[in-house]
Order: sequence, then C-alpha cells, then structure tokens
Amino acid sequence: MIAPMAYVDDAEGWRRLIASLAQLSNVLEGGSEGMHTIDRDGLVATVTPAAPERSIVNDVVYWDADALADAYDDLGAAYRAADIAAWTVWVPDTDTATAELLADRGHLLDSDPEAMVLDLEAVERPSEPEGFTANGDPQAMTRLNDVVYGMAELGMFTAAFDRLERRDDMHLYMAGDGGAQACVMAYDHEDDCSIWFVATLEEARGKGYAGALMGHALADGRERGRTTSTLQATDMGRPVYERLGYRSLGEIELWEKRRPAA
Repeated sequence: MIAPMAYVDDAEGWRRLIASLAQLSNVLEGGSEGMHTIDRDGLVATVTPAAPERSIVNDVVYWDADALADAYDDLGAAYRAADIAAWTVWVPDTDTATAELLADRGHLLDSDPEAMVLDLEAVERPSEPEGFTANGDPQAMTRLNDVVYGMAELGMFTAAFDRLERRDDMHLYMAGDGGAQACVMAYDHEDDCSIWFVATLEEARGKGYAGALMGHALADGRERGRTTSTLQATDMGRPVYERLGYRSLGEIELWEKRRPAA
C-alpha cells in the first residue's frame, strides 16, 4: 500500500480537485452535437442536449459561491432554452450556504461521492494486466461506462460523447479480454492528474484491472510532472482508491434540479 499523501493540505487538495473538474468541462466540450460550456468568472457549466435527462453531463462547477448565486437565474434559463430536463451543481460538503441556496430553489441532493486526493511521489508502476493498452478508444470507454453503470439501454455516455475524439492531453487506459473490459481516463490540469470514467465489467471484477490501470495512469502522470491526483469516488470505487493511497477530503455533493414530469 502507498503511504498516505502529504504533499498538499485539504484546502489545496479541494482547489486542485475543483480546478480539474472545471477544466474537464472545457475538454469534453463538443463531445456530442450541441454540447457546449458556459464560462463565467467563478464557474463553468456544461450543457448537453444529446442527454437532456442526465444531470451528470449537464452540470455546474463553481469555485466562487457568490458568482454561482449571481449567475443562477441565467444558468436556469440556459438549461431551459436547451430543453434540459435535469441539471446539477457540484457542492463541497463544507459549503452549506450554497447547498441551502440550491435547496431553496428546488434542487435535491442526488448523490455525494467522496472527494479524494493522492500524492504521486510514492506511486509505483504495476505490471501490465491482460489486454493492456494506454491508447484506448473514447467510444469504447463510453460504451463500457454505460454498461457498468446500468445505462446501456439509455446509452447516456454514448450519446453525450459520440463525437469525443482522442486528444494529446487525454490519456485513456483499457484492459481485459480484447482490451475492453476495464477502463480509466486521466487528464492533466496544472499540477494535478485527475481520474475519470473508471469502469470494470461485472464478469471481469476481482482481477485487479482497475488498480493496475490506475497504477499506470498515475505513474505516467508523475512522469509528466504532475504532483497530485484527484477524483470523485463512488462507494464501489473507494476501496480501490484507498488501497492506492488516496485520502478523503470530504464529500462533494451533487444537487440536482429536475423538471417536473408532464
């Protein structure tokens, strides 16, 4: 097991996580027809008309709570204009004032993944798992995430990112039978290597694919000069990340507003 991270304190860990989350919105812009971002001082919002029912791809990331409050009505109008049925705001659990503001405006707490951070200095590169590639296909990644997260029939990720292409700053790892049973994506922003789209098919779990892919992604990130890694962990993923040495910063809440059913 990797030693606990000590490179940055909680405040800097949160800053890096939010900054990486916000920058990813711009990286994924144009991933499907009409998908775009709204950039304001203090926040960035993603609008994805191809997946109007899924708030995770119609999300707002802010680093200035006052800016979010000032822009709230404009954001709501933009989502209505794009016929988005559900949108959400990422809120650190320490920002109770913003959570209360959103609750007063009809948002409900949808989920609260764990915000986590890791010092990359002590990361060790593992052996390559079966079917390993560090040059995965974005469309295979989105299809895999739809299956793993129970959205295969809806095709949410596939629809939201059907135009997503490889980029030099997007590092996509896959493994398993045929190289398509597990995936991890890493993205660098400033000093942080953020981790996204971690998924393993049910029949391939227990073989260490996720940990091995993460290990390669993190070792590569360190070699590119990154000093930390951040991510948001589900209950299923958290034990894997803890074994790799990530530590919790707290919960990052998703406050969703959904249009009433007709």
